[in-house]
Amino acid sequence: MVEERVPTEKREAPSAPRARGPVRLKEVAGDPLARESTGIPEVDRVLGGGMVPGALMLLGGDPGIGKSTLLLQIAAEVSQRGPVLYVTAEESEGQTRLRAERLGVGDAELFLLAEGDIHAIAGAIRDGQWRLAVVDSLQTVYNPELESAPGSVAQVRDVAAKLMRVAKEGCPVFLVGHVNKEGSMRPAA
Repeated sequence: MVEERVPTEKREAPSAPRARGPVRLKEVAGDPLARESTGIPEVDRVLGGGMVPGALMLLGGDPGIGKSTLLLQIAAEVSQRGPVLYVTAEESEGQTRLRAERLGVGDAELFLLAEGDIHAIAGAIRDGQWRLAVVDSLQTVYNPELESAPGSVAQVRDVAAKLMRVAKEGCPVFLVGHVNKEGSMRPAA
C-alpha cells in the first residue's frame, strides 16, 4: 500500500448579500419605533409601551400558570386591528379553539397553525402580513435537521435564533417558554 495525497479543492463560500456595515449612532434616524398596544395595559407597561415591530418577546413561567391563555387574549385583542398567527406546537387546533371559546374570544380573527417544524413556522410567518405571531412553545418547536430531541439545548438555541431572525423582518413574535424544575428555561440536564 502506498499513501497518496489527494489535493483538496478549495471551495469558496456561497456569496451572500453583504450585510450593512457599522453605522454611527448619531446618524441613526431618531424616529421612535411605533409601538402597538397588546390590548392589556399591564402587558404594555412591561413592554415599555407596547409591542415593537421586529421584536421577539419571551413569556416564560411554570407550566400551567396561564402563559398560553394570556397570549391567546393578546392575540385576540391585536386581531381586531389585523391578522394574527397563533402557532400551537403543543395543542391541537381544536384544543386552542376550546380555550378561545372559554375566554370568550372564539370569534376573533385568528389564524391557527398546529405545527412544530421551525421551517414551516418561519415560512408561515414570512408568507403572511401578520400584525403579530405567537409561537407556543419554545420547548416543543424543533428543527428536523438537528438530531437532538425537541426541548434540548441545541434545539432551543436553534429555534430561538431562527425566530429572532424572522421577527427582525418586521412581525413581532411572542414566544412561550416553560420554566423547568430547576427554575430556569433551559432544558433539564
